[in-house]
Amino acid sequence: MIGLRRNRIGRDWTAADFDSVEVLIAAGIRRPAARVTQARSPRPFRRAMRAVLRSVRSHTGLHRPTTDQEPSNCAGPVDWDAARRAAEAVNRSDVDEADRIVDATADPRHTAFAAFRFID
Repeated sequence: MIGLRRNRIGRDWTAADFDSVEVLIAAGIRRPAARVTQARSPRPFRRAMRAVLRSVRSHTGLHRPTTDQEPSNCAGPVDWDAARRAAEAVNRSDVDEADRIVDATADPRHTAFAAFRFID
C-alpha cells in the first residue's frame, strides 16, 4: 500500500478502492492497482447508452402503463439497416443522430432495441 501512495496512483481513491486492491492482491490478480484505476475511469459510452435509453423511453412510452396492451408475442417490423446506422452513430457518441435515424423508421421502438445488437 505504501508504494501506491508514493507513486500517487491512488491519490483520489476512496477507502473502498484501497480495499479492492487488497482483495485483488490476495486473489493473486496481476496489476491490481491498474485494475482499480481502470474501473474508476469515466465511461463516455455508458453515458451515450443511457441517453439513447432515455430517448427511447420518452419517445415510445416504454415502462409506462398503457390502457391498450399489445400482445406479448407481437414483434414490429425492424428496419435492420436503420438499426445498424443508429448503432454506428451511438458508437461514435452521436446520440442525436441515432435518435433521428430511429425516429424516421416505421417502428422506432423495435428498431431502437434492434440497434443494441450492433453497439460495441
